Amino acid sequence: GQGRDGQGFDLATTIIRMVVDPFRDFTRRRGWLVLLIFVVLFKLGDAMAGHMALPFYVELGFSKIEIANVSKLIGVAAAMVGVALGGTIVYRLGVMRALILCGVLQMTSDLLYIVQNWAGHQVGVLAVTISVENIAGGMGSAAFVAYLSGLCSRAYTATQYALLSALALVGRNVFASISGLLAQGLGWPAFFAVATALALPGLAMLIWIGRRPEFGTPAVPEGAGTA
Repeated sequence: GQGRDGQGFDLATTIIRMVVDPFRDFTRRRGWLVLLIFVVLFKLGDAMAGHMALPFYVELGFSKIEIANVSKLIGVAAAMVGVALGGTIVYRLGVMRALILCGVLQMTSDLLYIVQNWAGHQVGVLAVTISVENIAGGMGSAAFVAYLSGLCSRAYTATQYALLSALALVGRNVFASISGLLAQGLGWPAFFAVATALALPGLAMLIWIGRRPEFGTPAVPEGAGTA
């Protein structure tokens, strides 16, 4: 159709420019499919554990008021501290080493749910569990954001970052949706052990990617193939 200014508006062209071209640009990177799989896996275990945290606390006898008070007073501050620490570590160590370190901390923090299960209805232990989990999660998120940003082309930064972030969320949401069934079938200690172990494939891929500096770099030189 024609706009009032006489210029045509082609929705298909706009979609191609805003979505298809950025994705096509990303697929020209070396190891692009491996990178996409890693994006899905990195926070999978942490997401599954976090998805079941509230039902877990309630089953241990914590009231929703107790959980909310600890989460709001301590958890939010802990998450902010974690993001700040993660950013500092990225600055000091570089993105890849920071991502490995923060990923390991993020994974091991999930073991505190098992400690909480042993402790039962202890508000002090709950405060430690939520604090450590939020600090480690914030650190992992800060390093992950820095890594995703580094994968994006300058010409498509916003769109590629949005696509990568959406992919990470979709992966986490799809797999986290079976968390309830796993928790019911395995019991809490075994469930959180499995959630912790699910972080291992992402960390293994990260170490493997880190040894291949060519991953993420353009496989086709910029401007190649153009008239």
